[in-house]
Amino acid sequence: MAKHPRKSISVSVDVEMDEIVEALTDEEILDMAERIGHSGSPRDVVLSAIVMIRSGRINDGITALEREFLPSWKSKAACESAYQLAMALKVAA
Repeated sequence: MAKHPRKSISVSVDVEMDEIVEALTDEEILDMAERIGHSGSPRDVVLSAIVMIRSGRINDGITALEREFLPSWKSKAACESAYQLAMALKVAA
């Protein structure tokens, strides 16, 4: 038997984010939020984000989730310090 060279196939899938969100139930989204290890109740933030995303405010919904679950700063003081530095740089420019 002769060996045939392997051939590869590439597949591209175009999916709309709102289709994914609509396919998930609120409970599925809450379950995912709880699995990432949030301490406390993420329900209000998640429900608010769902409303934003479903009403077409996708960036606002994502931002709300990022603020709650993926904060850039570990404390309010660190956030305020970064804000003060950013404002000082803005004034200097």
